[in-house]
Amino acid sequence: MKMGKRGIIKLTRRGFSLIELMFGVSILLVTIIAALSSSINSMFLSESSRNLVTASNDAQYVLEQIKTQSFSNISNYISSFSPTEFNNLSGERVTFPNPVYTSNLDTIAVNIAWSERNATRTFAITTRFAQ
Repeated sequence: MKMGKRGIIKLTRRGFSLIELMFGVSILLVTIIAALSSSINSMFLSESSRNLVTASNDAQYVLEQIKTQSFSNISNYISSFSPTEFNNLSGERVTFPNPVYTSNLDTIAVNIAWSERNATRTFAITTRFAQ
């Protein structure tokens, strides 16, 4: 309380009202939620990118192993390929969809599939081997 010029008591206001506090807190919460949402999306994107790079490396490794085979042995190597050596990704599977063998050119595709956040993701790479 404060005395005015004519002796009238004036109330001075200190602090904030309840509505002002609620409004300020709600703005703060919206800002925090936006920042957390952005951080969580960034973490998911980082994990997805890391898995894609791992799948790419695994597919390239398989192609390098095929490259070491003689041209006449490529089809035998693919049919007897054991994908048990890969466990870099959750539920990782290596397949060779529809390889094409000709007398002087083989077209081989390596397909890597894995599960990520309850969904199946795939990566495929294709190359040709000439005799």
